[in-house]
Amino acid sequence: MPTSKQIGAIAILTAVLGLGGGALGASFIDVPAPESVAIETAGVPNIVVDDPHDLLAPEDEARMMRDAAMLEAPDTVEVLHWMVFNQSHENLNDTVEEYMRDHYPDDIGPDKYADGVLIVAAGTQQRKVGVYAGEDVAHQLKLHEDERAPSVAEEMKRGMRDSNIPAAMFAGARAAMDIDLVRAYVVDDAESERFGAGVGAGVAAGGAAALGSSLALGARNRRRQAITRARRDHELVTREYAALGQRLGEIDIRANSLTSAFADAEMRKQWAEVRDRFLALHDKVSGAGGIGAIDVGDDKQVWERRLEIDNAAEVVRHTSNAEDNINRLFKIENGDPAARRSDLTALREDIIKARLGVNDDGLKDELEELEAKINELDHNPSAPGFLDDFVRLLGDYRLVLEAVKDKEFSDVKEHNALTRPALYDRDFFYSNYVPFVVLNSWHTSNVEAAQAAQSSSSSGFNSSYSSGFSGAGGSSSY
Repeated sequence: MPTSKQIGAIAILTAVLGLGGGALGASFIDVPAPESVAIETAGVPNIVVDDPHDLLAPEDEARMMRDAAMLEAPDTVEVLHWMVFNQSHENLNDTVEEYMRDHYPDDIGPDKYADGVLIVAAGTQQRKVGVYAGEDVAHQLKLHEDERAPSVAEEMKRGMRDSNIPAAMFAGARAAMDIDLVRAYVVDDAESERFGAGVGAGVAAGGAAALGSSLALGARNRRRQAITRARRDHELVTREYAALGQRLGEIDIRANSLTSAFADAEMRKQWAEVRDRFLALHDKVSGAGGIGAIDVGDDKQVWERRLEIDNAAEVVRHTSNAEDNINRLFKIENGDPAARRSDLTALREDIIKARLGVNDDGLKDELEELEAKINELDHNPSAPGFLDDFVRLLGDYRLVLEAVKDKEFSDVKEHNALTRPALYDRDFFYSNYVPFVVLNSWHTSNVEAAQAAQSSSSSGFNSSYSSGFSGAGGSSSY
């Protein structure tokens, strides 16, 4: 009977033999450098926003069109369809196919979507997101079911869970057309084939090679993805840091000049923390050997300093978000009618979503009363008593939302903590205020956590159509 030492020696020997045999097979498969994967860009594609159930406010559509200007489409993409449905088939793919046939017959063929077409879609009632493409687009951007399509759909889910449809649509389009991600996928795929060929050639000599290849591939993929993210963050820091630094003094003055009830001690504390973190970045970004001196073309440098880059990027994002929120509060406090109306609109939209989302009749009545008060304030946003009335309205709504949380969202265990948006968050509105959309997203996350143990297939990617259509892409649940 072999001893443990002998078994270990045999395992090592077979692994060596397997890797040796595998090297021969792997040597026949070339792994391209990322920069050698040729993808030409053609600027912003033709954008079509389809909202048949009027889920998008005019401001949402305007935001989407502004966001679209930041997209850089590969040359195969001629038209980008952003589609948002309220009620859809359980299979979102069927809804997209039917809608395309009814409204854009030139963009869909008997079996495939037409060349040049990219579709990013969502169905809110069925909680589905999907990405679809013509064959030329799918081939170039690797958007088939067994390629990048599932990961693109994943990028949309956070926005949809937060009831932020414009963000979800932009995230899906950006991920689908991100040339760096496509190149990384092509390289990773080639590396996978190379490792696979090595394992196949060496399996007779030693099965342990398979395990080594699998582990190496997983580590390599994670490393490449981390490097790609770090390069993006580095670009953000080097582009935005100096400009933010020049405005920091002005932002600080505005933050500390706010005197209304909006500017409580917690808000000032949050600003001070953001400001001090930003100031602490100076040497890390601009000093000798700082982030600005990193050679972003050197994978090794980027990998070794990825955490440093990530931290700096987070500080820059937080400072930028805080600036936007402080400027908005400053305008509200100083009587800017447009800014006041904008916040009234945002609050009205949140109240409407709450009214449509709750079941309790008493809560619905209270929400209708609050909506009526907003409409009254909207008639004269320059009124001397506007701020006092608005603060009182926010307080009343906060109490109603507490009741919503207790009556409507206590059906499942609180698996996740409810976090109030901070001054440095994009979805911050006012201190100690949690909008219904955030509250609803929190509840949804708890429901999903409760369901996760019951079903492991709820988020599986579906590329099938009831009609037998075989267009590229597919959908999954969020």
